[in-house]
Amino acid sequence: SAHGVENSIISVLTMHHWETLNHMAYKFGKLDKVHGKLALKILGSIVQQSGLERITHVYCLAAHILIQAQMHSQAMSVLKHLAMAGFSCSAIFSSLLRTISRCDSNPMVFDLLINAYLKERKVVDASKAILLMDNCGFKASTHTCNAVLNALVEVGESKHVWFFLKESLARKFPLDVTTCNIVLNYFCLDGNLGKANLMLQKMKSRSISNVVTYNTILYWYVKKGRFKAAMRVLEDMEKNGVEADVYTYNIMIDKLCKMKRSTRAYLLLKKMRGNNLSPDECTYNTLIKGFFDEGKMKLAIYIFNEMLKQSLKPSLATYTTLIDGYCRSGVTGEALRVLYEMQVAGVKPSELTYSAMLNGYCKASMPGHALNLIEDMKARGTAINRTMYTILIDGFCQLGVVSKAKQILKSMLVVGINPDVVTYSALINGMCKMGKLDETKEILSRMQKTGVLPNEVLYTTLVCYCCKAGYVGEALKYFVDIYRRGLAANSFIHNTLLCALYREGMVTQAEQFKQYMSRMKISFDVASFNCIIDFYCTRGNMHEAFSVYDNMHRYGCSPNVDTYRNLLRGLCKGGYLVQAKEFMACLVDIPYAIDQETFNALLLGICKDGTLDEALDLCEKMVTSNFLPDIHTYTVLLSGFCRKGKIVPAIILLQMMLEKGFVPDIVTYTCLLNGLIKEGQVKVASYLFQEIICKEGMYADCIAYNSMMNGYLKAGMIHKVDMTIRDMHHNEVYPNPASYNILMHGHIKKGHLSRSVYLYKDMVRKGIRPNNVTYRLLIHGFSKHGMTEIAIKFLDKMVLERIYPDRLTFDVLITVCSEKSRMSNALQLFNCMKRLYMSPSSKAYSAMINGLIRKNWLQQSCDVLRDMVESGLEPNHTHYIALINAKCRLGDINGAFRLKEEMAALGVVPAEVAESSIVRGLSKCGKVEEGIIVFCSIIRAGMVPTIATFTTLMHGLCKEGKIADALHLKGSMELYGLKIDVVTYNVLITGLCNNQCVSDALDLYEEMKSKQLRPNITTYTTMIGAICATGRILEGQKLLNDIEDRGFVPSYKDQILEWRMENAMRRLNIIRNCRKEITSKNEVELLHADHESMHEAAED
Repeated sequence: SAHGVENSIISVLTMHHWETLNHMAYKFGKLDKVHGKLALKILGSIVQQSGLERITHVYCLAAHILIQAQMHSQAMSVLKHLAMAGFSCSAIFSSLLRTISRCDSNPMVFDLLINAYLKERKVVDASKAILLMDNCGFKASTHTCNAVLNALVEVGESKHVWFFLKESLARKFPLDVTTCNIVLNYFCLDGNLGKANLMLQKMKSRSISNVVTYNTILYWYVKKGRFKAAMRVLEDMEKNGVEADVYTYNIMIDKLCKMKRSTRAYLLLKKMRGNNLSPDECTYNTLIKGFFDEGKMKLAIYIFNEMLKQSLKPSLATYTTLIDGYCRSGVTGEALRVLYEMQVAGVKPSELTYSAMLNGYCKASMPGHALNLIEDMKARGTAINRTMYTILIDGFCQLGVVSKAKQILKSMLVVGINPDVVTYSALINGMCKMGKLDETKEILSRMQKTGVLPNEVLYTTLVCYCCKAGYVGEALKYFVDIYRRGLAANSFIHNTLLCALYREGMVTQAEQFKQYMSRMKISFDVASFNCIIDFYCTRGNMHEAFSVYDNMHRYGCSPNVDTYRNLLRGLCKGGYLVQAKEFMACLVDIPYAIDQETFNALLLGICKDGTLDEALDLCEKMVTSNFLPDIHTYTVLLSGFCRKGKIVPAIILLQMMLEKGFVPDIVTYTCLLNGLIKEGQVKVASYLFQEIICKEGMYADCIAYNSMMNGYLKAGMIHKVDMTIRDMHHNEVYPNPASYNILMHGHIKKGHLSRSVYLYKDMVRKGIRPNNVTYRLLIHGFSKHGMTEIAIKFLDKMVLERIYPDRLTFDVLITVCSEKSRMSNALQLFNCMKRLYMSPSSKAYSAMINGLIRKNWLQQSCDVLRDMVESGLEPNHTHYIALINAKCRLGDINGAFRLKEEMAALGVVPAEVAESSIVRGLSKCGKVEEGIIVFCSIIRAGMVPTIATFTTLMHGLCKEGKIADALHLKGSMELYGLKIDVVTYNVLITGLCNNQCVSDALDLYEEMKSKQLRPNITTYTTMIGAICATGRILEGQKLLNDIEDRGFVPSYKDQILEWRMENAMRRLNIIRNCRKEITSKNEVELLHADHESMHEAAED
């Protein structure tokens, strides 16, 4: 029996008695499955022997036997093994050919070999096998030939396609319309729709085209976006009597839906039914999705109901499309209803269905419902996959709950689901949005340790958010890392980095990066050009901004509405309002160059300029240009009125907004608040804030609260500021640095320094980073109250926090240190500024120079003065005068003359004033003779000395008792037309009184009065003192009456004259002592310099 034969052969094989097989004389009938199984066992036993695994004819024999035994699938497996074993097609074919006669097999084995090659994607070998069959007289079937040709087309073997096609035609293989359709599809795949169309025309001429032919070219026309050509093909089908099938219409409907033209797609569906074609489930699903994508939810539901009317049962895909559509439309309740409905209908939701539902909940900010759904899925035994976890993580990140997203990531790992790069990207994106860029490094490190490497999308996220946060250095590191990992940075990353470099003011690096992009042929997008233009516009460099604008066309980039708007804003901001109006006039003629925001930008510039009539005219032009004013327009106008103090028109405008149906937002009300506060109407502003903004359900933001606090601060209502900040916390409006700065400013003004320090610590504790203004307020406050050491410590803290002090902060400290004569500290701060490439303000320079002069640090004061000149600031001539006086006092006459020459060369004062400064310096230090020599040289040079010079020289002569010379100088002053002032008369009167010339002093006193000059306390004190000292009481009668008439002392006319004189003297001295006491001789000199500068300023 067959079973006995099987056992005998297996026994012989297992004992390795191979020769015994030759002596076995069994006769066989027709082969059946038993023989086939035996052949497989024998084959398995043979291939296990060493050195026999590559015997092809053994495999071929087995394949023939299996075919004879009708075991085609097993024969295919054997042939697949041969195809993948590395044997050449020729070798396998030869073995099959040699063994076919021995097994009395049939040519079917060759078809199976070809199919085996096709299954293993060895299509070239399959084509060779067909040609070898033909060489041996075996003809492959049409189906087999078409299968091979189609496979060659699919793998893109262009050379082999044409070779096989030519050979097929030459050998007269039985080709049919399917063959032509395959060739047509090949032309389409190759992107040669012209040749495909030519092939179609030839097939039409031979009447061999069918619906598949048309569907093929129709599909490719639609895929390539050539919709009109596709419609022509559809019309051509009708003309040629080829009936379109459901697939034909589905192609068109799918494309129309993707083009957001679902209504037209629905018309095609109606046409299908008119042609007696029944739309299938795919047709309806496509339309439902199309209408949902366009936001036409009602129409999508209508299509679904129509589907039900056609007795089509919704499938899993239909329900999933509905759920996804409802969720994307924000109607999660309906989506949940559909989910329950499909479960009732016995349709089991797939992972895609649940993912759509989860995504809907997360997008609708319903994370609790999403978590409940997850629990429901677990209860139903549905596995939670990576995609679902990723949706949850992304959802919580979008809501800003990054901590919960991290917990979900941990729970993924616990259940053994490894996050992929998409999961990590969602988490990192959320962290970046929340400003937690530092924490992203930990996530990046963790994902790389688990073998998940960042992709281009993740790097794009990191670079983008680093640039937004101002961490350009970090962004550049990620940029380098992209190329280190073998990835390529896209043009978006390059353009984002370029924008960030310009935004951070790193112009040199930005220009270098721009050159790199040009070398790498990376195109600049319009956003980059707009960013560069905005950079230059913000800095007022409109020439460079327009230069970039001109270069846009050279780089093949067309300006858009944002480009024009940035340029217009730059012109307005830079004060080029006339040019802005002219530019706007040009833009009106350019199509799509202006929009509502462009008009608003110009309106803002005009309102800031204060020309409100022009602003109203522009609003009229907006309307005539078909741009209706929006809420931003009204807000800008209202702000303009408030800025000009026109509160009543601003309120009328607010009323107009309400009448026109606009709902003023918090920005509008904040502008009105600021206007009221500016006009001192703090109570009205408070009413507006409390009764309208807060009680009308409007969300008052931090800026509105800050405005109100600022108003209270200006009104000195510090308790109200404290109350407002408490209200902010109560209403969950979190203060920003500006809020704390306002509060801190108020307490510093009141001298509550401990409270200010508490506020600073509270900021730090709540994670609010103090800014430049915060530290400046603290430094100024402590400096003002004499605590300079603490102020300097805050400066150190500021630098440690990487908040670089601005010029104003340094100015405050330098000024305070200089006023307190702590010049070592002032010079250290000055040097620190230089290292940071900053220069003090003119006021800070002045304070330093004055402080150094007071300490007689003349060399340092000269150095600072020269540095001031090099910084482009114009020094005050009082600095030079004070220095010249100090140099003369110390005997450095040459140094004084050098300073005089320097002052004259800089043109700080006219030449005569510069020369006069030497005269005054010499006179003040007692070198009157030398002063007179210089004075005479001024006269000889044809210049007229200043009044202050005459006065100072007179003072020196009077001190030396040379009254006649002093009076001679007075005569010279009158001769030169100089107006003698009270100070000059006082100097002469004092000199005369000191030299007992009281009568002459009284004569000068009368002369003063005749010239409409009002004697001052010094005049009266000097005169009374001299009269009393010389005993000439009667001559002082008129003087005493003048003093009483002026109200300096009470009138006691009933008292004796001597008592009245003594009383007047005592009271005048009391008045003099009430003045600010001058503590040092240097300060006296500086005051003299200021007095002299007033004279010179009046003369200039």
